[in-house]
Amino acid sequence: MPTYQFEPEAIAGKGDVIAGDPSQRGVDKVLLGRLIESGPRRRLFLDVSGEQVVAILGKRGTGKSYTLGVLLEGLAAGTGTTQLAELQTPRAGLVFDIMDIFWTSRIQLTETGSVEITKQYRAMTAAGYHSQPVAVDAWIPAGFESPQIDPAGLRLLQMQASDLELDDWAALFDVDIFNEPRGMLIADALMHVSRDGYTTSNGGRVQPVPNYSFADIVQCLDTDQDVLQNYRPETIRSIRQRMMSYAGLALFSGAGTPLTDLLQPFRVSVLMLARVPDALKKVIVAVLLKRILRVRRDASFAQKRLDLDSSLSADETARLREFVRTSIPRTWLLMDEAHVLAGTSEGSVARDALIKYAKEGRNYGLSLAVATQQPSALDPRLMSQTETLIVHQLTSPSDAAVATANLRSPAPSSLKIDGAAASLDMLLRRIRQGEAVFSCGNAPALQRICLAAIRPRVTAHGGYEA
Repeated sequence: MPTYQFEPEAIAGKGDVIAGDPSQRGVDKVLLGRLIESGPRRRLFLDVSGEQVVAILGKRGTGKSYTLGVLLEGLAAGTGTTQLAELQTPRAGLVFDIMDIFWTSRIQLTETGSVEITKQYRAMTAAGYHSQPVAVDAWIPAGFESPQIDPAGLRLLQMQASDLELDDWAALFDVDIFNEPRGMLIADALMHVSRDGYTTSNGGRVQPVPNYSFADIVQCLDTDQDVLQNYRPETIRSIRQRMMSYAGLALFSGAGTPLTDLLQPFRVSVLMLARVPDALKKVIVAVLLKRILRVRRDASFAQKRLDLDSSLSADETARLREFVRTSIPRTWLLMDEAHVLAGTSEGSVARDALIKYAKEGRNYGLSLAVATQQPSALDPRLMSQTETLIVHQLTSPSDAAVATANLRSPAPSSLKIDGAAASLDMLLRRIRQGEAVFSCGNAPALQRICLAAIRPRVTAHGGYEA
């Protein structure tokens, strides 16, 4: 096992490293692991008392998904003090599970069971941890479940057509809303159905329906006098056929899943997306991000009125308190393989929504953790919002360059590996699976980057090859 020597000490004096909140409140904190440098034995906690953006980087197989799972477990560990976290503030978590590997967090590790479970159990107990249930729910977009292979208790996500915004429709149909006839037809139909109403070809009048369905749009395409006069039959037919196919999806049937079902205090929801086609996957992610941002914006505004507006009447105060009480809690969003939805190669509604969430969400009680094996492929606008960086082994020069350019803590004045002077690039190449460089801009007491071994999982890790 190599020895790592850093100067100066990570923090002055004794004690654990607790980083992530500039006020260093420590009200809510999640255990990530322990420092493996020479010097005092210190645990490493992520202080989640304040909202933040975290990036977890590392090439395939070095532990980035595992680390994201460690954060998931901490957020779902429940109130009070446990071996995984100390939590007081109600928060929810939502995982966009691109590879369907985080639903396994519902499974506790046991001494007996499959070869993989017992292997993970031994790693956990060898490090001094014990099995612990965490509050995790697994979800899948309705219509993409598979009863032959799915675990019991899988919950179904449904959405309404009215949840989609114009850019979501453009992505779903792969059209230009403003410059292409098919796109303009969609925009006109949506406006007539949701806002203006329309006159049918036989002179009848259809009133607007704010919470419209795909069936309402199809009816508009079939009967709207203006649509039938202004667009070619083949244009209408092409959009109608696609509308009918989406109308048939279970995802878009029913009233839609309330956000308060998906996001509950001290619980984490894992949304399994691996089976969903890419275009629809991006729309689902974008719609949820925008809804969460919008709802938390309003809840935050209501809370600030309660906190600051002394002129409120008793009725206004009661109304605002009820609005906050019935809204969604502060929320952490977690996403693995973030370059898939927020990469540099092409624009997407998911990427734009994710960047907006990262830029604005902290004002409304929203935090973000993304993991990627290709940091050089991740949109730099997202990386620029990152305060905390957890970097596993990187051997690609371009990926290592992104990591070192975004470190928020000072480099050590002296760095040695096995007694020999080393560079930061060399360190990133040499660290082993499960080890990571930790950097945090919201840590006044942290004097430099530090090196940690991520703690073992206490629930099943699904990111191995099967």
